[in-house]
Amino acid sequence: MKAITVFLKDMKILLTKPMLVLTLLGVAALPMLYSSFLVDASWDPYGNTSKLPVAVVNLDKGAVYEGKSMEVGKDFVDELKDNDDFKWNFVNAAEAEDGMAHNRYYMTITIPANFSENATTLTEEHPVQAEIVFEPNSDYNFVAGQIGNSAMSKLKAKLSTQITAAYTRSMFEQVDTISDGLGDAGEGATKLKDGAGKLQGGLSTLKTNLNKLASGTTELQSGLKLLYNGAGSLKQGTGTLTQGTTDLASGLSQLVKAEQQLQAGAVKSQKGAAELNEGLLASMTGSSQLKEGLTASEAASSQLAAGADQVAKGLEQMMVATPGLQENEQFQQLLAASRQVAAGSQQLHTGQEQLLAGSTKLDAGQQQLAAGAKQLSDGGSQLATGLQTFGQKLNQASAGGSKLAAGAAALNTGAVQLGQGLTQLAGGVDGLSEGAVKLKDGAGELKDGAGKLASGSGELAAKLTDAAADTSSVKSGDDTVNMFAEPVKLTEKTDHKLDHYGLGIAPYFLSLALFVGALVFSTVFSLRDSNVPGASPMGRFLSRTLTFVMVSVLQSLLADVVLLYGLKLEVQSAPLFFLFTLIVSFSFTMIVQALVTWLDNPGRFLAIVLMIFQLTSSAGTFPLEMLPGWMQKVNPWLPMTHSIVGYKAIIGSGDYALMREQIVYLLIYAVIFLALTFLYFARQNKRTAAPSKELAV
Repeated sequence: MKAITVFLKDMKILLTKPMLVLTLLGVAALPMLYSSFLVDASWDPYGNTSKLPVAVVNLDKGAVYEGKSMEVGKDFVDELKDNDDFKWNFVNAAEAEDGMAHNRYYMTITIPANFSENATTLTEEHPVQAEIVFEPNSDYNFVAGQIGNSAMSKLKAKLSTQITAAYTRSMFEQVDTISDGLGDAGEGATKLKDGAGKLQGGLSTLKTNLNKLASGTTELQSGLKLLYNGAGSLKQGTGTLTQGTTDLASGLSQLVKAEQQLQAGAVKSQKGAAELNEGLLASMTGSSQLKEGLTASEAASSQLAAGADQVAKGLEQMMVATPGLQENEQFQQLLAASRQVAAGSQQLHTGQEQLLAGSTKLDAGQQQLAAGAKQLSDGGSQLATGLQTFGQKLNQASAGGSKLAAGAAALNTGAVQLGQGLTQLAGGVDGLSEGAVKLKDGAGELKDGAGKLASGSGELAAKLTDAAADTSSVKSGDDTVNMFAEPVKLTEKTDHKLDHYGLGIAPYFLSLALFVGALVFSTVFSLRDSNVPGASPMGRFLSRTLTFVMVSVLQSLLADVVLLYGLKLEVQSAPLFFLFTLIVSFSFTMIVQALVTWLDNPGRFLAIVLMIFQLTSSAGTFPLEMLPGWMQKVNPWLPMTHSIVGYKAIIGSGDYALMREQIVYLLIYAVIFLALTFLYFARQNKRTAAPSKELAV
C-alpha cells in the first residue's frame, strides 16, 4: 500500500468521527488560546497601575526656611493627588498598617515628621537627607512591589526637583541681597581710600618713634648683661653661705645632744659620789670595829700560841719521863698533833699581828677616802649646775643656727630665681630689641602698604560698583529657577522601543504555546499506529508526520490570526511573521514526534524536561547576562532560544538577517529529529520484511 494512501485513509476515517475532529480542532486551538491569553494579560500591565491601591501616610510637621513656612510633605501629597499612576489612599499610620496586614494595599508611602525639617538643612554644615519610607507588600504581590519601586524613583526625582527649586529661589534672593551689599561695599571702599591716606601719615610718625624704641632697647640690653653677671656671683655666694649655715646648724644640733648626755652623766656622777661618801663612812666605821676585833684576836692568839707550845713541851717531858710511851703509837700521834697545833697557833698569832697592822692602815685610808668622796660630791653638784646653764645657752644657739640656715636657703633660692628672672628678662629684652628693629622695618613697609592700600581701595571701589551692577542683572525668573532645579532634560529615543510590554513578552509566550501545542497533540493522537489495517511502516510514518504537520499549521495560523487581528499585535512584516511561526511550530513538532515515537511516555517526559529548560534558559523574560552561568552555556543549544530571537527581530527590530539565521537553526533541528523519526519506522520496515522472506522459502 502506498504511503500517501495511508494518510488519505486516516483522514477519511478521522472525518467520520466527530469527537476526533473536535479533539483535533481543540488541540489546534490550544496554542492560540495559550498565547493570546498570556499576551493579552501582559499587554500593558504598567498602564493599569492606577488600579493598584497604595496607602500614603503624611506625618510631616513642616519647617521654617529663610523666614518662610515650608511644608514639603503637604506639597508632595498635593502632587500625588494630581497623579494617577496609582490609586492613592491618604490614610493614617494605623490604617496603613492594618491595610498592609490584610492585603488591602500593595504598598505604603510614609512621609516622616521631620521631612521638611531635614529638607532645609542643605546649606548647613552637616546636612541631613530628607527621607521617604517606601514599604512594598511583596508578600501579597512581588511584581506590584517592583512596579512601585520604579514609580517611587520617578516621584523622588520630581520631589527633589521641587526642593532644589526652593533652594534656588532662596539663592537668587541672596544674590539680590549680595548685589545691594556690593553697592554698600563700593561706598565703603571709597571711605577706605580716604582712611588709607590718613593712615599713611600716622605710620610716618610711628616709624620715627619706633627708631627711638629700638635705640632704648639696645641700651637696656647692655645693662642687663652686667646685672646678669652680678646675679651669678650672688647666687654662688649664697650657695656657699647656705652650705655653711646648714653645717653650723647640724653641728649645734649634735652639740646639744652631747651636752644633754653630759648633763645626764653629771647628775648620775653626783648621785654616785653621794652614795660613795655614805658607803665610805659606813666602811670607816666597820674598819674601826675590825681594828678593835683584830686587836682582841691578836691578844687571844698570842695566849693560844703560848698554851699550845706549853702542851707540846709537856708531852715531850712526859715521853722522856715515861720511856714506855715512846713506843706507844697513839701517844706519838698525840705528840705530833700537839707540835702541829703549837706551830699553827704561832702562825695564827703572826697572821693576827699582820691583820692588825693592815687594819690600822685600812682605817687611815678609809678616813682619807671619806674626805675625798665629800670633795667629789661637792664638785659634782657644781658641775651639774654649770652644765644646766650651758645647755640652755646651747639650745638657744642651736635654734638660732637653724633660723640662720633657713634664711640662707631662702636667700639662695631668691638668688636662683633672680638669675632665672634675669635670664628670661634678657631673652625678652633681646626679643624686644629684635622686635623693635623688625617693627621699625615693618612700619616702613606698612607705610608703603598704606600707600598701596589707598591706591587699591580706589580700584576696589570701582570693581565693587561694577560687581553690584552685574549681580543686579542676574535673572531670577521661573525659567532660570527651573533650569537650576532640573538642568538636564532626558529625551527618550524610541527607535528601538516597544510601545507595550505585551510586544516584548509575545515572542516568549508564542514560542511556549507552540511547544505546548505539539506536546499536547502527542498525548491525544498516536504517533506510531494508523487507523488503516495492514499499513506499512513507511505508510504510518508519512501518515503520522503529515497529520502532525497539518495540526502544527492549523495551530500556527490560528495563533497568528488572533494575535495580529484580535489583539492587534504590531509586527514589522505580517507575511514573515506567518512564515516564521510555521517554521517554529514545524521544528517543535518534529522534536516532540521523534521523542514520543521512540520512547512513548518517557519521550513525553523528556519533552516536558526540555520545555522546563527552555522556560528558564531561553532568555525570554530576563536578559541572558542575568541568568546563572550554566544556563548561559545551555542557552544557544535550545530550540526556543532561536524562536524567541527570531520573533524579536520580526516584531521589534526588523533585523531580517538575524531572523533568517534563526530559521536555519530551527530547520536544522527539524531535519535532525525528522530523520530520527524516519529511522524508527525504517527499522520497523526491516523487521516486517524478514518474516516474509522466511515464509517464501
